Amino acid sequence: MSQRPQAVQARLWSEEEVRYGEVAVDLAAAGADRLFTYAFPPDLDLVPGTWVEVPFHSRKLIGCYIGPAPAPPPGVQVRPIAGVVRELPPLPQDLIDLARWVADRYLCTFAAALRLCIPAGARRRQVREREVAAVALAAPRAEVAAAMEAAERRRAHLQARVLAMLLERPGPVPLAEIAARLGDHARAALRPLLDRGLIRRVTLTARRDPFGGRAALPDAERSLTPAQREALAAVERALADDNPFAPRRPILIHGVTGSGKTEVYLQAIARVLARGQQAIVLVPEISLTPQTVGRFRARFGDRVAVLHSALSEGERWDEWLRIRRGEVDIVVGARSAVFAPVERLGMIIVDEEHESTYKQETTPPYHAREVAEERCRRAGAVLVLGSATPAVETYWRAERGEIERVVLPERVDGRPLPPVELVDMREELRAFNRSIFSRRLQEALDETLGRGEQAILFLNRRGYNTFVLCRACGEAIACPNCAVALTYHLPGPGQPHPRRLECHYCGHTEPVPSTCPRCGSDKIRYLGAGTERVEAELRELFPRARVLRLDVDTTRRKGAHGEILGAFSRGEADVLIGTQMVAKGLDFGRVTLVGVVLADTTANLPDFRAAERTFQLITQVAGRAGRGDRPGRAVVQTYMPHHPAIAAAARGDIAGFYARELAWRKVQGYPPFADFVRLLFTGPEEGEVALAARAAYQALLPYGKDGAMEVREPGPAPLVRLRGQWRYHLLLHGPDRQAMVAAVRAALGGRRLPGKGVRMSVDVGPYTIL
Repeated sequence: MSQRPQAVQARLWSEEEVRYGEVAVDLAAAGADRLFTYAFPPDLDLVPGTWVEVPFHSRKLIGCYIGPAPAPPPGVQVRPIAGVVRELPPLPQDLIDLARWVADRYLCTFAAALRLCIPAGARRRQVREREVAAVALAAPRAEVAAAMEAAERRRAHLQARVLAMLLERPGPVPLAEIAARLGDHARAALRPLLDRGLIRRVTLTARRDPFGGRAALPDAERSLTPAQREALAAVERALADDNPFAPRRPILIHGVTGSGKTEVYLQAIARVLARGQQAIVLVPEISLTPQTVGRFRARFGDRVAVLHSALSEGERWDEWLRIRRGEVDIVVGARSAVFAPVERLGMIIVDEEHESTYKQETTPPYHAREVAEERCRRAGAVLVLGSATPAVETYWRAERGEIERVVLPERVDGRPLPPVELVDMREELRAFNRSIFSRRLQEALDETLGRGEQAILFLNRRGYNTFVLCRACGEAIACPNCAVALTYHLPGPGQPHPRRLECHYCGHTEPVPSTCPRCGSDKIRYLGAGTERVEAELRELFPRARVLRLDVDTTRRKGAHGEILGAFSRGEADVLIGTQMVAKGLDFGRVTLVGVVLADTTANLPDFRAAERTFQLITQVAGRAGRGDRPGRAVVQTYMPHHPAIAAAARGDIAGFYARELAWRKVQGYPPFADFVRLLFTGPEEGEVALAARAAYQALLPYGKDGAMEVREPGPAPLVRLRGQWRYHLLLHGPDRQAMVAAVRAALGGRRLPGKGVRMSVDVGPYTIL
């Protein structure tokens, strides 16, 4: 398929003929946040959402046609569009409207919001449908069958086998498939068949299959527990409620780990499909996609498409096209899948809805859960949220009746929840145990491995040591580009250096020094523990144990997530070590032990969500144990056993934790009782960045004088330098998010701030303030 747009006929149009349209030009500049008017001929039938190529200054850019525009005033010249980009299907109107909402809510440009609705490679026109060479029958089947028998008689076996392949299939056969089945030398057999007119060359559009051609084993519906039946009934009631004056309330399935939420999702989607509608299923981590997609494909087969960032650009484009053409009914993916171009939307499911990964940190800084709710509201669809540890905001809304909450209090088949045992690591130090493994965790691992069962070890830190310290001057070896300490890594597969220091923000690496770069001392010490060190010490303690590690370093290669999890699921390893990738959604029946190597990593963060995240992580990772026929247990190591979140997670005190957390947040004015808007200023020179932040503060101050919101003094961000850029920020705090957004738009929209080379970004409802 050609990548060139279909050109508009170059000729003069009379004033009566010419038509005008508004185009959202694909520009990143904030000052260009408006629609541009272009002319087009009367015989060109453009529908909203059509992608066009337009002249912009001296360039040609892609844009999205939004709708007709009024004729310009006399004397104003309007340039014509350059052509229509036929290989890009038009965006549905509901996605255009949703993009407008995203732009308004998250204070980004309309063009930036539209980019969310189409794969980046296609928008940049760097990817297209893949075409492959093939052959097809060119003569009647009876004539071909006779020719095949004649070829066999004269011992032209390859020709006979090629014809047999074509007779077996209703359509063309790719040349690559012929070569794979019959060998490369089979291509030589094609020439005489082509010359005799028995076959002909054709070109096929070949789908880049993210599943690699692997078929899923069929899976039937399972019987439900009474609590599961009640959850499904709540969904069925919502689907049946067609009252246009009372939008459907979202449904929260608050189920303990292992309570069968996924089976409820599957049966709920079956009801949606029976109504002739489609569904979107969001998962928070790419690592969860293989398991989740596997279950959905087992139930619904080829009616399932997948969208996430680990796909190649070609795979993502082909899946997007399948969805846009209505060839699938279910889309499973990470947060960006909320913008999948389904046109008969009946339901969106947000699994593990509490996860921070649903919040995009780059522009536009949308939250997929919020977008899903708005999209369901507009489409009259049902929003289903699922979690064992709901977000504090979601729990609060359920308490107020804004969300219907259905509780799954027990695991399926009456399996018990794993007891959680806290180990005070201060006592381990007093007992002269310097290992990262407490005596209790070592005993539990020994017992688990001795019974032939599996264990998961969780530590939310990568690397071997988290920083390298000079004991002479007290300085940690820092990244030259970022205000963070470098992490010590052991050599990985294919690494040219035996050891390295790495920045987990910008990717900078350097050799491990023998002396301090600052003072020259050789008193270098390695401190802190990451997943690499957990793996090394585990192998030393249990040399016969088969160990796998799941973190960013082991999953850089495409498909590595699925390979590691698949190997563990098949019992090819005894212990799985990982970061937060192992803490959510995974279901392995032979795992009877979960060890949290250090529960304090999130609890000590300077973040109002620190307690919430700590409670969720411990509860979620402990819930990976005992999901099969054998009971499980969790051992949680901590230096803060009396921390309220850690203690509540160990007791399983869900109601108590949320009550305490909501009371504290109400006093402090934190979400859900108020919200933040963060303005971040970045640039190469610190003084210029500080100047821009101060100017923005002065412009916003008048909007805080009525008490509707607080405009806080600007200052260095906690991570003051990142990737060579200095970072300052200021916060707006108040009960009305949209009022703060309106203030930023009024005070700073289109305004040029002082500060050379400084960029400003706005994060509405930030999930982290680093």
